[in-house]
Amino acid sequence: MIINKKRWTAQKVVVMDFLKSVKTHPTAEMVFNEVKAKLPNITLATVYRNLNSLAEDGAILRLEINKEYHYDADTSYHQHCVCKKCGKISDVFQKEITKYALKKLEAEFYPESVNIVYFGTCKECYRRTKNDKQKSTKL
Repeated sequence: MIINKKRWTAQKVVVMDFLKSVKTHPTAEMVFNEVKAKLPNITLATVYRNLNSLAEDGAILRLEINKEYHYDADTSYHQHCVCKKCGKISDVFQKEITKYALKKLEAEFYPESVNIVYFGTCKECYRRTKNDKQKSTKL
């Protein structure tokens, strides 16, 4: 993790602490709604500014999913799964996949990072859809 020597304000620390405490890949608005409980005077603009600064410094990941930014404090090698039905984003830790993707390009390009996102259906939505289909065929 590369962290620039920019100033770590109280707001930035609270934003980072919140991101480290969740695995939900929140949007800026979600972060704002949570951190304002600790910092009532914080603005949405301040949250955006801190998230952008943290992402630019490499302290967090910024994922663009469905034309919306989501943030992740886990910067280790991993991939993301996005459910097309409910929008849930979950982590998959297959370091070999990321390492392979980075190494494969070395002859022509020297990558620093890779972002692998799988789109599909989560287990909960899959089960719900399967159950709904079974119910409708019994009618």
